[in-house]
Amino acid sequence: MTTDLVKKYETFWAHGDVKTPMLSITVEDKKADWEANAPKTSYDRWENLEARYKWSRFCMENTLYYGDAIATDWVNFGPGALAAMMGSNYVADENTVWFGYKEYFFKDWSNLSDLRLQKGAPMYKMVEDMTRMLTERNDGSYMVGISDLGGNLDILASLRNTEDLLADLYDYPDEVLRATEIIDEAWMEYYSMLREIIRASGQKGHITWLGPWCENSYYPLQCDFAAMISPKDFEKFVMPSLIRTSEFLGNSIFHFDGPGQIVHLDQLLSVEKMDGIQWVPGDGNAATWDNKWVPMYRKIQEAGKVLVLHGFDTIERVLNMCDQLSPKGLWLRVELKTEKEAEELLAKF
Repeated sequence: MTTDLVKKYETFWAHGDVKTPMLSITVEDKKADWEANAPKTSYDRWENLEARYKWSRFCMENTLYYGDAIATDWVNFGPGALAAMMGSNYVADENTVWFGYKEYFFKDWSNLSDLRLQKGAPMYKMVEDMTRMLTERNDGSYMVGISDLGGNLDILASLRNTEDLLADLYDYPDEVLRATEIIDEAWMEYYSMLREIIRASGQKGHITWLGPWCENSYYPLQCDFAAMISPKDFEKFVMPSLIRTSEFLGNSIFHFDGPGQIVHLDQLLSVEKMDGIQWVPGDGNAATWDNKWVPMYRKIQEAGKVLVLHGFDTIERVLNMCDQLSPKGLWLRVELKTEKEAEELLAKF
């Protein structure tokens, strides 16, 4: 991290005055043999740590980074890996890891007292060991991120079953609230352990799958489950956790996933300690770069929150969005096809 880039990110988090947005631009080297070097089995992709390390280094070494992009391994073990550290099973396939696969920790609420962080769980050890491996072998050419631990109701859905949990909000509200508190406590404990491993290695600051770097403790907060509940239930079951975790962290951005969550935007913007929003339209909806979302983006910016957007793949789409939004607190992930395109885009700014 150069001094200039550190200052740019500090200004981003502070929502300071700038003339240009943050642009994280990457280009994959098409000459590299990606297929030949990719893990051949699900085991090598997820559980074989040496194979994972080799593949991660290959990916970073064959990706060109422009603008504000940072080479990162964020220790990906699937969305919401904390579930598998608290009693959920998991099944890995070629593309992701599924938690709560056909079997659930909570068949009913009789074993709520058994809910805790399980330090003997295989997932607990794998995430910790991969984080340690990456920090110990880091030659300064990349940053180590904190794994995707998940949001508490999403984790609880993996432990209970989504359909049953929806009914539980009405039938067992006290049990649900207590479970979210326990999950938050486990989340903060495990997060703190990973954070200290990274800090002890001498790495400056923190980074996650979301993309932006931050000197303080930071993490993407989320609740994909919220797309299925009312604003009233969001206030009761989600807001307390968001307030707890955003106050625990130095900085945070909410992973705002799909049109079903838009009804909760005003409540999200009211969370004082939460710095911003990352919008994801979801499959089948207008893309992140579509003008349809501009009014919502402006509302987020006018509330004084930073805005993180992924999915930009052409110069024209980046320029169109930048023409309509303030550069203050704006961070765009851009994946282009050629070095020429990346250099041309940077020249525009």
